[in-house]
Amino acid sequence: MIGKKILIIDDEPAIHRLLKVILEVEGFQIVGPEEHQKARKSIASGKPDVIILDIMMPEVDGFEILKMLKGDQETRHIPVIVLTVRSLKEDIEKAASLGADCYMTKPFEPSKIVEAVHAVLSGQGAGQHAG
Repeated sequence: MIGKKILIIDDEPAIHRLLKVILEVEGFQIVGPEEHQKARKSIASGKPDVIILDIMMPEVDGFEILKMLKGDQETRHIPVIVLTVRSLKEDIEKAASLGADCYMTKPFEPSKIVEAVHAVLSGQGAGQHAG
């Protein structure tokens, strides 16, 4: 799975950098910009193998991005890992109903992120994980 491309859609630069370091050490390639506004262009041009998506962002709701991704013929096959501070049952159920492959909460353990990425890439899904 080395060289697989991951797009991180998170408005927190520190989280974006942390995920980038964790995943690059594991051999993954991070594609696209930090700015979530450019996510759609990054998806089209970068052809990511996995998307890590935050829900709470200032200009756009992550649920809307998830809905757009899973409703588009060209992106519906891309596994999406939701990584957010929101831990309510309703949020987890909503993400699942929109097609999220995994739901994880912040703060998170780096090893759990790596496990989740490997699980969704292998087609096993990863379910719900707490940080």
